[in-house]
Amino acid sequence: MSAIEFLNVDYIYQADTPMAAWAIKDFSLKLETGSFTAIVGHTGSGKSTLMAMLDGLMVPTHGQLRVGEVIIDNRADKKALARLRQGVGYVFQFPESQLFAETVLKDVMFGPLNLGVSPTQAKEQALAALEALKLPSDINERSPFELSGGQMRRVAIAGVLAMHPSVLILDEPTAGLDPQASTDLLDLVDQLHQKGTTILMITHQMEQAARFADHVLVMNHGQKAAFMTPHELFSNAVLLNEAGIMPPASVAFAQQLQSHGLRLTDGVPLTIEQLADQLAIRLKQGGRANG
Repeated sequence: MSAIEFLNVDYIYQADTPMAAWAIKDFSLKLETGSFTAIVGHTGSGKSTLMAMLDGLMVPTHGQLRVGEVIIDNRADKKALARLRQGVGYVFQFPESQLFAETVLKDVMFGPLNLGVSPTQAKEQALAALEALKLPSDINERSPFELSGGQMRRVAIAGVLAMHPSVLILDEPTAGLDPQASTDLLDLVDQLHQKGTTILMITHQMEQAARFADHVLVMNHGQKAAFMTPHELFSNAVLLNEAGIMPPASVAFAQQLQSHGLRLTDGVPLTIEQLADQLAIRLKQGGRANG
């Protein structure tokens, strides 16, 4: 069974009023358990609205969505939405702005406690989440506001992971972080994916989509413009242009080489490492041809 399914979902802001505005229109999609989907598209394309419905912050105006055994439509009650949120964790953009407790440990324990877990179990889950995010134990009794930006981001994510979600949504998870902190955080997200967590990541960084995602969902004006592998997407110059998406630097560089008559092997290079490997092969082939 797929982990997530949207079926003919619409979302209309201020529906049934003169100010009605379509945010999501006739959206259908299935995502498999344990998949990693990057969600891309211009500002206002519907990315955040779609994820807000998946987390139960909004309900569809029409259609329905399913997460596991939970079905949500415009008749969903508080009990159904609570069941949905037990399985879905949402890391908002700049999540450290939501830290509030006196200590790191208390902050991370808040989520499990809010789900009705005992204090003892909540502490165990919080400590495990902090350890999974490679945060040193000596910060547990410190104020989260004394930490570095990267550490605060990890604490905020630990607060979501401590609730043991089977689906994790991340909205621009590396926004505002320095390059090393960004790399470390994405490596941790990738490890969660490898352990079976279903990941959905909103991003404007195409390098991140290319490197980590199994599939990329392209949103455009509230509709699904495409759902395909990174290789398929970044090989499709027409679609990229229509959706206003800049390809990763490695793809753009390879396209420039091709326009000058140098065709690389093995398709478009999605990462700098793949580009370097393909260039090395091409140079060796050229060397033999000239030798």
